[in-house]
Amino acid sequence: MVASETAHLLIVGPFDEASSKRIGDAAQAAELAFVVVSRCEGTAAALDAARPTAIVVKMDAPGAELAFAQIRSQARLSRVPVFGVAQESSDVAFLELFTWGGDDLVSIASPFPMLKRIRALPAAPATPAQAVVEGAANALPQAVVAGPVARWRSVIGRALHNGGFAVRFATDLAEESVADGVRVVVAARDLPEGGALAALERARSRGSLVPWVLVTAPKKIAESMAAIRSLGRVATMDAFAPPENVLFVVNELLAPRGVDKRASPRLLYGTSVVFRVAGRPEDEVGFSYNVSAGGAYVRTLAPPDPGEEVWLELWPPRSERRVRLAGQVAWRRPFGAFGAATVPAGFGVRLTDGLSGDLDRWLAGCTSFGDSMLRIRATKPVVVE
Repeated sequence: MVASETAHLLIVGPFDEASSKRIGDAAQAAELAFVVVSRCEGTAAALDAARPTAIVVKMDAPGAELAFAQIRSQARLSRVPVFGVAQESSDVAFLELFTWGGDDLVSIASPFPMLKRIRALPAAPATPAQAVVEGAANALPQAVVAGPVARWRSVIGRALHNGGFAVRFATDLAEESVADGVRVVVAARDLPEGGALAALERARSRGSLVPWVLVTAPKKIAESMAAIRSLGRVATMDAFAPPENVLFVVNELLAPRGVDKRASPRLLYGTSVVFRVAGRPEDEVGFSYNVSAGGAYVRTLAPPDPGEEVWLELWPPRSERRVRLAGQVAWRRPFGAFGAATVPAGFGVRLTDGLSGDLDRWLAGCTSFGDSMLRIRATKPVVVE
């Protein structure tokens, strides 16, 4: 273990000896010092001592959720990636990681995935993101994030900041939603003083047309949709969806109205994706962000380069079997500060082929999913699952 004020990896959790060695070897291969905190309760003290380049947290360790909360409560660490280490890369594990504020899920059965992600990171600790603080004022468009839980505000605010917004936090919405310069409001439904629905109605009665995203529990989505149907420029979002989904919803709300020239709609859809560059010996695992009949965007901190051929295996929307597809990387977004980002780190792939009818199965699943979403949007406000 090497304590350092310069670039280093912070390793949090009671890893066994073999796992600790794999992570340490990956850090050393990437020329990073590393600090080990064997108990999650020691995360806060370790963060006070130095600013890491990246953080690794054992997902099933006692106190892991609290460790994530302590990391994401500090605005200066908003651009520091956090890797979760889990026994398996399942949809449930990915969703838990994203909800806690993590960026990518890795297995340490092989050192390759960790090493590849560490090597892709900037060489120096990330510059603190000053716009993710209450009352931040600069030239960026402003977003108000309102909710009674500080941890939730932090992860939603981080996603919006990385999307190019200056973020202000609120526990209620007395006047925030009609303040000058506010471009969008993201509110948890269970706000005090009558809740977010009452706050939205007050804002509309005062003449505010600022778009809102209402984040609500799945069982209350239908009720929320009925309540906001006549209010305009409002979307609903599942409270259990990955926080970065808010970027997709906000961009949909703020996009100029006109003819959509896409060959098929691009829709939010999350499931784990096994992928590899064609012919390579090692699989990677990512998580889909949005999909269409002709392609997909995959979240990962190890995106392949544009032009590379990739093989993918995943569940199509509304399908009872996985498919194996081939495609070409159309573009990639590395992790880091690259201006306003409409998607999290990852890569977009244009699908070109599939095994034994799998491309047709993909098309059928996306078409069915897209038709159902378009029917909802034709009669009701946007719903994001």
